[in-house]
Amino acid sequence: MATEDIKRLTALEEQWLRRQHKTIHQSGSLRGQTGVHATWQGIFREYALLGGRDLEALKRALYLCWTERSQDPLLSGVKDLDPGVVREVFVIADELARADGLDAELRWMLPYYYLVEPSYLDRSDDLDDLKRVSKQNPLLYRQECLKGSFENRGHMGHYWKAKQAILHKWP
Repeated sequence: MATEDIKRLTALEEQWLRRQHKTIHQSGSLRGQTGVHATWQGIFREYALLGGRDLEALKRALYLCWTERSQDPLLSGVKDLDPGVVREVFVIADELARADGLDAELRWMLPYYYLVEPSYLDRSDDLDDLKRVSKQNPLLYRQECLKGSFENRGHMGHYWKAKQAILHKWP
């Protein structure tokens, strides 16, 4: 069931990303784009609901949490995520980190997110295991991102494909 939900959400993400790209190309920002923030809030909520039993959904929910706190919403479309749901996503990730249940991909993604915007986690007084993992190997992404496949992975996939293109140019 979760796989079908992920496919449906990916299609919705792609639809909105195309729409956003067209708007940004024409006007330079998403200012005035009706429904964009609400759409990303809904997509995030659905990923968060799946995140306890689907690692891919958790990755996407974590990415959206980080994007909200690190990227310009006029470009990303991600704004005003429900703080209670954000908290739930972080708690799930913290529990996985405590149980050594994070996969190899999250072990390089989380330190990258923390490197770029540490305040995305520092707003919470706890989450010790998630913070610990997020502070380890902050430059591991430079190697591991290049090995990843980000096709059909929505907003997160688009971000990491762009990052791969940059990393391929580095010596």
